Amino acid sequence: MIFQICPFLFVVLTNLCSNTQVYASPVLLWANVNLPRSTVSLSTLSSLDFISNYVCQIATEEIQLRIFTVNDLTIEGVQQGLQSDYPLLLDVKKAETNFRYYPNVADDIYQTFLLLQSNTKQCPSKSFQLKSSENFDKLDDALHKMEEKIADVGTDTSSTVLFAIINHPVDNRKLYRQRRQTTTNASFVLISNNNTCMFYAKQLHWNDVNGSLSGARVYKLNITDSSCESTISPIGNRSSVVLKLIWTNDQIPSDIVNMSLTTTIIGLYWTLENATINGEEYRYFAYGMHSQMETPPTYSYVCTTATFVRYNALYDKYGQYNFSKKFYITNLQFQPFNSSQLTFGLPNYCTSFFTRGIWMAITSSLLCLGILLFAIYHLMAIKSNDRFDDPKGKPLFIKTQE
Repeated sequence: MIFQICPFLFVVLTNLCSNTQVYASPVLLWANVNLPRSTVSLSTLSSLDFISNYVCQIATEEIQLRIFTVNDLTIEGVQQGLQSDYPLLLDVKKAETNFRYYPNVADDIYQTFLLLQSNTKQCPSKSFQLKSSENFDKLDDALHKMEEKIADVGTDTSSTVLFAIINHPVDNRKLYRQRRQTTTNASFVLISNNNTCMFYAKQLHWNDVNGSLSGARVYKLNITDSSCESTISPIGNRSSVVLKLIWTNDQIPSDIVNMSLTTTIIGLYWTLENATINGEEYRYFAYGMHSQMETPPTYSYVCTTATFVRYNALYDKYGQYNFSKKFYITNLQFQPFNSSQLTFGLPNYCTSFFTRGIWMAITSSLLCLGILLFAIYHLMAIKSNDRFDDPKGKPLFIKTQE
């Protein structure tokens, strides 16, 4: 039985791993009528299944569709909005609202929405009319616009209105999980003189990546004043690259951030050894823990939102983290070694290989397997009775008192 279970566990884990490789993004829906309330799978949901299982299940026949696309819409962005107590996103947690959140929907959902007007096979009894399609750089702007439209709709249910916030479609699948083509935007990429070091980032956010905190500030990289210098240590053939990045605040020209990133390549990987900003040490955090961006020499490191936390190495022998002091770099792509002047190397994403779904499957499978092995162990320990009465011996008499 154990040998029969092992192949089953292998198939389950393989499917989970393969699902994480499908390009997907979150989708937010709001309608002035009741939306289907069903369990949403954590795995990637195809656009056709999403339309069939959720959109086509709306009771009315005529539906007006309004689409709000957001550049680089990610699950991390939605989660950060939830943590900052954004009013509209908080409705996702309430079962009685008409607001629904779907974390992983295939990226071709935008094209599928557009085809709903002409393709009646997917929803044969429905008639869709695309009223508007607007694009936004930030999720906050899209949510503000949706709130305005919701207020305009009000309680009028004479016509069904469906609002959808989805990821903005891009050509050639040039998503944040793909390498960026530096041939089209080389002026925004820091390239060293020897063309082996490349750095790209959209913005640096101080304290709050969403800009909702009072002390939040936004900076842009000054390519002209920034530099990338490489050195080779005579001991152990250790190569290092130091990036000196200058970030400027467009609103306050005198507000300048000096940042230094030190990377080292030894053996099969290059790592981020040190990060300082305005003379203070920070450490890079990925999936909840300190990370050194371990990446193969010919690969680039890619992260939609890279988080750096203040670190005091002199506090004690273990050091101390100050999570109240953070800065974020959005749309980071970084390759200090072996890059070309045209493109970055293959991407090494900042996401962990073992996602929550994989850990849940492994934990549940090991628990069930442990229970099964425990039961088999005790079944194998059962022995037949090896002591019987001798028919030629004297019978056993037990005296009893009345």
